Amino acid sequence: MPTNDSAEITAVGIGSAGGKIVSLLSRQSLLVDRFAYVSCDRDDLSSVEMGEKILVKSPVDQKLTPAMVRGLALGYHSRIRAAVEGSKVVFVVAGLGGATGSGLSPQVAAIARDTGAITVGVAVMPFEFENKLKFYAGTSLRRLRAASRGVIVIDNDTLMSASPEDSTLTSLYESANKEAVSALCSLLSKSSETSVSVGLNKLLGTVLQDGYSLLGVSTSGSIDKAEEALAGAVLSISKLAEAKEVSRAVVMLRGDASISGQEVGLVVKRLGSMINNQVVDVEYGVNYSGTAQLQVSLLASGFTSTKYDEYDPLTRILAGRTIDDEMDSALPSGLESLQPCD
Repeated sequence: MPTNDSAEITAVGIGSAGGKIVSLLSRQSLLVDRFAYVSCDRDDLSSVEMGEKILVKSPVDQKLTPAMVRGLALGYHSRIRAAVEGSKVVFVVAGLGGATGSGLSPQVAAIARDTGAITVGVAVMPFEFENKLKFYAGTSLRRLRAASRGVIVIDNDTLMSASPEDSTLTSLYESANKEAVSALCSLLSKSSETSVSVGLNKLLGTVLQDGYSLLGVSTSGSIDKAEEALAGAVLSISKLAEAKEVSRAVVMLRGDASISGQEVGLVVKRLGSMINNQVVDVEYGVNYSGTAQLQVSLLASGFTSTKYDEYDPLTRILAGRTIDDEMDSALPSGLESLQPCD
């Protein structure tokens, strides 16, 4: 683990969702030093303002699968490695379920890991109604966990609560991405006049545990701000896994200058009782650059299983047995004879 918060940190955005989230993060004053982007779609990279851009090209126009994306990316491994080389910590951010995010996030995490970096996956899971994305998302999440020291899982349905009921699908994705960025900014913020940060080492101390880390977000809507916002964040996590499994947690409060030390203490004290676990180890921070509404971002770790296990039925059927768990790679039809150029 890095000995101080000045260790070089790189964030890599994979595909459309990962690229948008990392691009928004790059505009903030955070602990992250470098940014990189990997995608099969040129449009994903067109709005990126800073950082290394790696376009994985396909010579033919056809619908890609995660295996095809991995096959096409074989010739780009050296560029991906160069983009993360020398980093102490690498965050690999991706929306899972689509071909690019599902196909490349475990692969990029493995490349970063092999350079010696502490690799943390940040996986944004599909909405509940996106049934066709669940299998790819479930299998990719398991492989991302295997390739990383820790994984932070963000559920799109949790983030959707901030959107109006009549929102378009495009608006839902945009709102979910902004909520994810807001929560990640709180966790990765630097200490300043308007922020008391958690710090890199404490954040990693929570994330680098067995199992998964889940990120819940909630915003208050009444006068009982601290209690309500914390309860909402705990509820969002309890929908994904057994809350009583939590062993470590990071709580970030974001609001205006009216956040009192008493409210911070209340949140930290109440967390253990809300999850029926009085021994949970809690780190905390405060960001005063928000609004009168109080936002609580709760990162909890120690989960051995989540609802996403159901997305990957093969694991449940095999019950711990594996035939060949290596990630498969393929090339689009007609290009099988091409050799990687790495």
